[in-house]
Amino acid sequence: MNAPPRLSKTKARFLKLKVVKFCVIENTLYWKYVVGILLKRLLKDDADRVMQEFHEGDCGGHLYRKSTANKIFRAGFYWPTLFLDIHKMVTSCHKCQIFEGKIKLLPLPLKSISVESPF
Repeated sequence: MNAPPRLSKTKARFLKLKVVKFCVIENTLYWKYVVGILLKRLLKDDADRVMQEFHEGDCGGHLYRKSTANKIFRAGFYWPTLFLDIHKMVTSCHKCQIFEGKIKLLPLPLKSISVESPF
């Protein structure tokens, strides 16, 4: 790829390094994940809808931000501000805030059951 001639040498090199991470297939922009998987690049409106679905919808479960991001990656989607957007959404989700400290509760003590005869 040749950079536009109006760019300085440094900016042209920076652009070439950035372009390597993307590819276009049938007019759809994909981001090349580190392990070689192509993830569909989403626009802001689509990203918001996907985030809502994977956090609150049928695919969700009000999971933590890292789990939600991993689910989105496994589904084949990506956008540059993915982690920041998910962090903002999870920290502002009312249901997640209500149950935030519940994970840290200690388990109840176990009680043994004596068996006198099989079945």
